[in-house]
Amino acid sequence: MTVPVATAHSTTHPRVRLGLAGLMAAVAVEWAGATAILPVLPLLLRHRGVPVAYIGLTMAAFLGASFVTQYPLGRFADRVGRGRLLQLSLWLYALATVGFLLGGPVWLTIALRAAQGAAAGGADVAAQALVVDLVPARRHGRAYAMLSAAQMGGMVIGPIAGSLLAQLSVSLLFVVGASAAVVAAVVLRATLPRRRQVRTGIAPARWAPDWRVLRGVLAISAGGGLLLGVYESDWTLLMHSRGASGWEIGFSFTLYAIPLVLLSWPAGWLADHGNRRWLAASALAAAAGCAAIYPFLPSAGLLMALSAVEATLSAAGYPATLSLLARATGPGSAGRGQGLYASVQTGAAALGAAAGGVLFSWGAAVPFVVSGLLALGLVGLLPWLWHGVGSERRPAATEMVGSTALAALAAPALPARAARFGHGRLCSCASGTQRPGSQIAAGRRRAVTRTPGP
Repeated sequence: MTVPVATAHSTTHPRVRLGLAGLMAAVAVEWAGATAILPVLPLLLRHRGVPVAYIGLTMAAFLGASFVTQYPLGRFADRVGRGRLLQLSLWLYALATVGFLLGGPVWLTIALRAAQGAAAGGADVAAQALVVDLVPARRHGRAYAMLSAAQMGGMVIGPIAGSLLAQLSVSLLFVVGASAAVVAAVVLRATLPRRRQVRTGIAPARWAPDWRVLRGVLAISAGGGLLLGVYESDWTLLMHSRGASGWEIGFSFTLYAIPLVLLSWPAGWLADHGNRRWLAASALAAAAGCAAIYPFLPSAGLLMALSAVEATLSAAGYPATLSLLARATGPGSAGRGQGLYASVQTGAAALGAAAGGVLFSWGAAVPFVVSGLLALGLVGLLPWLWHGVGSERRPAATEMVGSTALAALAAPALPARAARFGHGRLCSCASGTQRPGSQIAAGRRRAVTRTPGP
């Protein structure tokens, strides 16, 4: 895949703005549909007579499939286009969701949940990599914050809508969940910039990340995934031990998501203008500290209050970390980098969930304190992991930045006739995402290549 370039002001192009808005809308709809189903699925399986042990295996199949497929799907996205993989993943998720309506043996249920996991994992990787195609590097923080707001917005709406729909019909809930994925795919098809034929002087991207930056990012991914896995298995049990009712447990997830939505814009601005490494590390440290405190709070109300505080303190962590990841991998390998990041996080989450159940039987405080201390230990390693990493130079407004979709749509950078036929001549310029040796003078090497769509 080639890595064309575009001006940093190209986000003002109407087609790019439309594509970015479509991406956020599609992600919000997809997350709403997925989270609407999640609380009801175990109850449905139990109602069908599936043994409890197999219910646990069915739910674990989701994480397992995501872990196995996210990295290869990231590489696939770099080759065929991030938008194309995102749409294919949404269609697969819709088909697997409809399959639950058919019933069938236990192995089929496990296979369908695994298909959902692979599709959801591919969708997340593609959506995060697609941001690099649509947004200049100097705005990555704000774009990733918008993506987080779309995900959390769907999470706020989904469980509430799912609970209401389940009262009417569980089958209707699965139809709505599948329909949400289809609507998201259609929105992306209608809004994302189309594939263009672009003349570029940059050689096809090779996997040559900046490991000095990437190893710290992967440590943060592992720490966050470990905490996530513990919450997956033990948060409901902890809330229940404090006398929380069913609606209070559900509301605790909503209360956590609300600050992330409200603070998305300032968090993204901080990630674009502040020290991203410090923001990412402090966010993980705040989350780890809160995890160690939770089990010592005496009431469900205090647990929910601290969860809102945790979300507030860690809001800038997501955009800062993914911006660092984009910097470490470069635009041409964004899918592969996002796939590696997601695989590490998913694997750590699976480990945290598996260990969390065992540790909780030793005492309610054990999994939270252990996971918090392990995450804090990873934070302590970050200065060593990031040793030798230079200052974070932000691309200037006049610089060129890597982006597939922007290159195809940057009409001001192309002659009028070339822009019309998609054969403009673009040469690489220095940017914060390009490494030495990646620039080839346009006069020395010109090649017409067909680049995949976003």
